[in-house]
Amino acid sequence: MLIALAGNPNTGKTSLFNAITGAHQHIGNWPGVTVEKKEGTVTFEGEKITIVDLPGTYSLTAYSLEEIITRNFILDEQPDVVIDVIDATNLERNFYLLTELMELTNRIVVALNMFDEAKRKYKLDVNKIESLLGLPVVPTVAIKGQGVKELLHQALHGSFAAKKIYYPEDVERRIGILEEKLKDLDLNNPRWHAIKLIENDVEVRKKIASLGRRDLLHLAEHLRHEIEDIYGDDIETLMASFRYSFAHGLFHEVAVPINVGGVTITDMIDHVVAHRIFGLPIFLVILYLSFEFVFTVAAPFQDAIDFIFNGKDVASGHINGLIDISYNWMASFMPSWASSFINYGMFRGLAAVLTFTPIIMLLFLILSILEDSGYLARVAFLMDRLMRKIGMEGRGIISLMLGFGCNVPAVMSTRALKNERERKLSIALNPLIPCGARIQVFAFLTSIFFERHQALVLWSLLLLSMVVVALLGYIYSKTIFKGRAEPFVMELPPYRVPSVKGILIHMWEKSEGFLRKAGTIIIGAAGIIWLLAALPWGVKFGGPESYIGQFAKFMGPLGAPFGITPEAIIALFFGFFAKEVVITAFYSIYQTKAAMMAAMTPLQAYSLLAFILFYTPCVATLATIYNETRSKKFVLFVIAEGFALAMLFSFLIYNIGSLLGVGS
Repeated sequence: MLIALAGNPNTGKTSLFNAITGAHQHIGNWPGVTVEKKEGTVTFEGEKITIVDLPGTYSLTAYSLEEIITRNFILDEQPDVVIDVIDATNLERNFYLLTELMELTNRIVVALNMFDEAKRKYKLDVNKIESLLGLPVVPTVAIKGQGVKELLHQALHGSFAAKKIYYPEDVERRIGILEEKLKDLDLNNPRWHAIKLIENDVEVRKKIASLGRRDLLHLAEHLRHEIEDIYGDDIETLMASFRYSFAHGLFHEVAVPINVGGVTITDMIDHVVAHRIFGLPIFLVILYLSFEFVFTVAAPFQDAIDFIFNGKDVASGHINGLIDISYNWMASFMPSWASSFINYGMFRGLAAVLTFTPIIMLLFLILSILEDSGYLARVAFLMDRLMRKIGMEGRGIISLMLGFGCNVPAVMSTRALKNERERKLSIALNPLIPCGARIQVFAFLTSIFFERHQALVLWSLLLLSMVVVALLGYIYSKTIFKGRAEPFVMELPPYRVPSVKGILIHMWEKSEGFLRKAGTIIIGAAGIIWLLAALPWGVKFGGPESYIGQFAKFMGPLGAPFGITPEAIIALFFGFFAKEVVITAFYSIYQTKAAMMAAMTPLQAYSLLAFILFYTPCVATLATIYNETRSKKFVLFVIAEGFALAMLFSFLIYNIGSLLGVGS
């Protein structure tokens, strides 16, 4: 049995998915796109059920990739049941998507999620909702697992007699004319296709044109103009208003508000954290405290991992770690160079990255808590106020925030932007947001050169990034990307206590990708760097006669104005392919933390951090930018933009710091 989960963003759909499937999940991407696809399985009442978590969306138009994926899956894959996860505290808005789902399929189970919160806001007549919709309706509290069994039971055995969504007579008559014509074609749900043709839906028009029936396109256009002439408005506005009228009427039939006008806990918290003046400073304080927590808690775990792999120098001598033990063992039956390559090349490269796994996992833990609690939506709201002044709308802010995870899906997410100007502006600014991989490099370098002030240094880098994005966005919007932002209504979900299970699943999903990359790209890169430092045979490892030494000698003068050492330039070069490789490069070249600290001053290290913050994004991000823009010039612009900013700030930091005698 196949069940699809649909719903608006922030309705608790993911929490419900986790509650149903538990650990039996598979995370990937939808075919041909980077929008995340979640699938899970569960056996219930003897039936094996596959659950597909569809992207969160407010409607089923063809404006965004998420909308197209959701409706195409329901239309083409024809799941046995669609569970529409509704935020019961915000019924009227959520009912709008339900009207569109009811046009796609009549096998829907409505999950009234967050029902415990809704009961404090409304008196809800669940039986009346079922009667008016002709569908099973189940109250749920996903984060507590309440209502999950009843939801699955209704999906298996519920009575489905979905009521038809009727439009005014003038509209219905024209939908019927087109529907009869479409019945001659091999289409699932001719009525839905008729409605979408009248709405001038681009994707459906392409579909009908591909079947050679342009006559139906002309008929739909004629019928659309007739409706617009009758009502004196454009078709999109009209059809949306008809659906909202249904949602509005349904809401007032089944819900009686409690404590109208009363102040909620969410209102009281938002009065402080979403304040027009104090909201952003509070966010920056929370960000700093989060970093302080992460580095403080992660430190002992990092030390333990480092000791396991690298051992420790003590007064009586050196205690060997796994790398030394493995080297000695392998050297007993293979050439020493081969054992060195495996252990001090690839194995040490992997160990270097794994040492920072506690930091990454704790960062994702904090982000999951902030996201699931509803606070990150407030951050987007606060940033929206600022970024709207530079000509960027709310969806663009969301794509920039995605960049803190990875710039690749963040760039892909700009497809949701309706305006081409805003889309290109967002793509141009996105690589300036430090992704998770860059943050790993920051954590690595700050742990060596700024051990007592790790949180403060990382906080300053993120603050610098945000300031530069805001200033550069303002300049771009007044010059090469002129224009005004499209209006966008941003949802602020109520605050709620995140479930431990949901947080841990989110943390692992994100950390797993990092560990998978560590086991492939990073090990391979570590091996290449070791070979460059060891070849040609007979020279000192990493010395001036080695390939890597010769490359460093050639590139060295380029880094002098910025205080960047030749070895660091090599690390930056390899970081072009994947930013995590910078860590591996440093360990492969310097071998020990002591050697790194002897090679660079804290001032040079901070200058290097600023360079890494802005310089060219990785190959995968550049490839994605090209795929999205189909412009080599735009890719070159992004590379030039990054290097220009990197050199500017690195030069200023190093030279002003040198003049003032700071950190030298």
